[in-house]
Amino acid sequence: MKSTKILLLSSLFVALTACSAKQPVQQSAAVQPSWAESRVASLTELAQREGYEVEHEGEQIRLIIPVDGNFHPKRTLLLPSGLVPLSKVAQALRHDDETQFHVVGHADSVGDGELNQRLSLERAQAVASVLMLGGVSSQRMQLRSMGEDQPRADNSTATGRALNRRVEIVMLPYPTRVAMAD
Repeated sequence: MKSTKILLLSSLFVALTACSAKQPVQQSAAVQPSWAESRVASLTELAQREGYEVEHEGEQIRLIIPVDGNFHPKRTLLLPSGLVPLSKVAQALRHDDETQFHVVGHADSVGDGELNQRLSLERAQAVASVLMLGGVSSQRMQLRSMGEDQPRADNSTATGRALNRRVEIVMLPYPTRVAMAD
C-alpha cells in the first residue's frame, strides 16, 4: 500500500512538473511566396534588360518576346541580336525543376492563315531550341502555334501587327493543375 502511495505521488509530481514547465511558444510559419511570386520579380528584371515583357496572372507567367528585332524579318530564324537575350533567359530557367514551359508562337493577320500558323510554329520551335540548348528540360516543354488567332492589338495598324508577332514562354507550376489561359 505504501509503495502504491509513493508511486501515485511520484506520478502526480511528474504530471504537475510537466504542466508547469514552460511550453515553447509556437511561432507562426513565415508565409512562403507562391510559385509565381517567387519567380516574377527576377523574370521581370531580366525581361526589362532584354527588351521583353512579363505578364503575371495567378500562377501563370508569360514572357513575351517580340518577333521584330529578334527574328529575321523574312524568315523564322533568330537573329544574333535575338540569340543573346534568349540565351540569358535559358540560363535563368534551366535549373527550375518546378516549372512547366509552353512556348507559343503568334503571328499578325497579314497573309495566308496557314502560312501564319506555320510561321508562328517555326518561331516557337526556334525559341524552344535555344532554351533546350541552354539547359531547359525538353520534358517539361510544349510547343503551340496560335497563328493569328490571339492578337494583342489591332491588326489594322503597323504598331498593332508588330505587337501581335511574338513568341510567348508561358510558365506554370510543374506538375501543373493550373490550366493555361488562352
